[in-house]
Amino acid sequence: MVALLRCGGFCGHRAMGAAVIFVSVVLLGLVSVCFASEDEVKDVTSADANVGAHYRDNLELEAALKNFTQRCRHISRLYTIGNSTLGVPLWALEISDKPGVFEPEPAFKYVGNMHGDEPLGRELVLLLADWLCDNYLKDPMASLIVDKIHLHLLPSMNPDGFAAQNGPTRNNAHDVDLNRDFPDQFFPQNNNEEKRQAETRAMMSWIRSTRFTASASFHEGALVANYPWDGNPDISQKYATSPDDSTFKYLAGVYANNHPVMSKSKEFVGGVTNGAAWYPLYGGMQDWNYLHGNCLDLTLEMNDQKWPHPTQIPRIWSEHRKSLLELVAATVKSGVHGRVMSSKKAQPLPASISVSGISHSMNASAEFGDYHRLLAPGQVYEVTASMAGYSSRSTFIFLPNHTAITLDFILDPLPAAAVEEEKKTPHTQAPGEKAETKTPVTKPGKTPPLTTEEMGSEEVIFRKPAKSLRNGLHSVDEEGGLGSSLPLRLIYLLPLVSVAAVLVCLFLASRGSYRYNTARQRLSRV
Repeated sequence: MVALLRCGGFCGHRAMGAAVIFVSVVLLGLVSVCFASEDEVKDVTSADANVGAHYRDNLELEAALKNFTQRCRHISRLYTIGNSTLGVPLWALEISDKPGVFEPEPAFKYVGNMHGDEPLGRELVLLLADWLCDNYLKDPMASLIVDKIHLHLLPSMNPDGFAAQNGPTRNNAHDVDLNRDFPDQFFPQNNNEEKRQAETRAMMSWIRSTRFTASASFHEGALVANYPWDGNPDISQKYATSPDDSTFKYLAGVYANNHPVMSKSKEFVGGVTNGAAWYPLYGGMQDWNYLHGNCLDLTLEMNDQKWPHPTQIPRIWSEHRKSLLELVAATVKSGVHGRVMSSKKAQPLPASISVSGISHSMNASAEFGDYHRLLAPGQVYEVTASMAGYSSRSTFIFLPNHTAITLDFILDPLPAAAVEEEKKTPHTQAPGEKAETKTPVTKPGKTPPLTTEEMGSEEVIFRKPAKSLRNGLHSVDEEGGLGSSLPLRLIYLLPLVSVAAVLVCLFLASRGSYRYNTARQRLSRV
């Protein structure tokens, strides 16, 4: 450009050439800023930072979490669920397109470092968070998880055991194994919640308040996905079937089958195991999640060797990454999801959602009436929504593989309930005013087309898959999907606009130079 300027500004006009150069530099600067990721602008936490160097201590872990929320503030929120026995904050990281906002979406959690001498989870959850931030709006899986799920990551449930003075220990500061400290259906000695450890009470409160759909905790010493029940009434080592046994096996299979070697295990068929069949334990977090939080929880044994050398972390992360992502995505790529509303006032109802043949029901939320019921695919289910004061509704559905079903319920209030609803929302109709007709609220987004046929007196619904994304991902709705953030869309438009502006400037400069040279030639002839 300097040569062009010396030549007279694109063949003749220095002022115009200088202007074009200035505009070009400014526009190119804007393009570089637009394309620069937040990592390049402020690289406070990169995906590979400290990987392989060492396991971060509690202060370093806290700093890494805070740095992440600075780097990825648009999709993250950092908070604590309580403190450890020694007062160390139990930090949790939420990842969502609307962190901290209650939405009619499922929630999922990963819990690391429950045992102080099993530190892999501390590093893996940070690597998972980094990957989601770096690939959001670039990779369909990252976008699906951030846009459709509220993911919560707890790197360390037992920071005291990790930082014990005599070296990392399995138990907490009171020498209690936290995975034996939860109230248990077969072990009444733990039923007094006030006597539970600080970490256990914090976890129980968190589970009750957040309404997790599914979750998993990280452990070490084997390579297998473990599912409930963890114990038997007679304390025997044999298979203990939970009401959602088929769904638990399906979720464990999702994890194992996406790992390069877990499903090929010679010790565990398919890389999965029932807890009580492997070895019975009582007071575990896994069973309590399911019984008291309606959360389908797995225990993931991540590595045969405990405390692997830090240089092995990148390899372990690479092997588990797809499994970690697919398990989270299963909360929206499978199961039955919908909302329960009252037909009278179109109000959300915290109804009970039950499935015939499964003696464990789950409730819809009071705020939106939304529910998220995970079920093993490939079967026909009878799903029922019921609530006191309302007539119940039942529907048969077929749940295909790799596809979630949207099923909304509208319940009619019984006469007494209808009168009570009128009292809660009084309205005096003005003379000549037409009665207001409200359309029942449905789950946000476009409802998939459906075909129906009768099975006895009930309706069987076979829903066609909704909008399909690349790599077979399933879009729950079309609103707010990939690339829905306006500022981020503009980032991709600005380079095109900038290039167009440069071309226009070049055209105008050339045109001006041509006129200038033509006029000078005419004058020289005269």
